[in-house]
Amino acid sequence: MIARPMLYVSILMTLALVQADPQREYSDAARRFRFSYPASFGDPSPGTNDGFGDRVAAIRFSVLSAGIGGEAALTRGAPVIDLQAAGGLYDAIALEVFPDAIRRQIVDALPRLSAANFCSQIGMEQHLDPQAPAFSKLTAQQRAAIGSLDRMRNAGPRVVRCEVDGATATFDKEVSFAPGGPRQHVYGAVRFVDAPYSTFQIVRAGPAPDAALLNQISAAVKSWARY
Repeated sequence: MIARPMLYVSILMTLALVQADPQREYSDAARRFRFSYPASFGDPSPGTNDGFGDRVAAIRFSVLSAGIGGEAALTRGAPVIDLQAAGGLYDAIALEVFPDAIRRQIVDALPRLSAANFCSQIGMEQHLDPQAPAFSKLTAQQRAAIGSLDRMRNAGPRVVRCEVDGATATFDKEVSFAPGGPRQHVYGAVRFVDAPYSTFQIVRAGPAPDAALLNQISAAVKSWARY
């Protein structure tokens, strides 16, 4: 259950975000990309794992990112989604618990996310069978870890909304961090883009989002463009 003060803060934040406000443009310092976002998202700064591993860039917003998630991320390689929105095996940061060789094995075995399968994949609790022949050389402990990570913030998923517009999926799912745990919403938008990148996304977690806020996030993600 969400503590009452935290719920009040979330409500106030949502009310502030959905009010009409001017658009700002974020311009990547390396002039690789740009996108527009509402001024109410707050001031941008470097985000989690900015420029590290699969994250080409990560941008934190002083207001939108004040809760859980809410960062804009540009990724490369096999598509990965923040906050375990499609389970921990599709989360670049969560996958860091595995050595490089096992991580590559997992990524190679996973169905590759795309705009066409995103809505179905986020509704699945299990994306890989740890007992599959591909993992036969792993220890029992390693196979168990694969199954546990697949369900991280992905226990009993229920997709509330998932809409695909071109290459962008806008979604809201209700889920538990672990079996039997409290429910929360994981929501946002993911745009699948061409190489050398793979996705541009903003994903957030907490109470159910207001439709207007979710649409703002979606519009920001859709506005992404290369220089």
